[in-house]
Amino acid sequence: MAWSNETYLIGERVKVEGEKGYGVITRIDTDRGLVYVLFKRMREEAYPYPEAIEQQKLRSEVRKK
Repeated sequence: MAWSNETYLIGERVKVEGEKGYGVITRIDTDRGLVYVLFKRMREEAYPYPEAIEQQKLRSEVRKK
């Protein structure tokens, strides 16, 4: 499996706008345009990709090089 520019976000902790705690990005579905974030208690939410990252709804500690 080749790593692409999107895969550097997988496994990173993110702060989600409107959520109390942190979540972890589990996967990115570029075909559907979704990024999945896993929260405590095994709750997984889908957010639009890349709009959620560009509009700062998902804020990560990682900076793209």
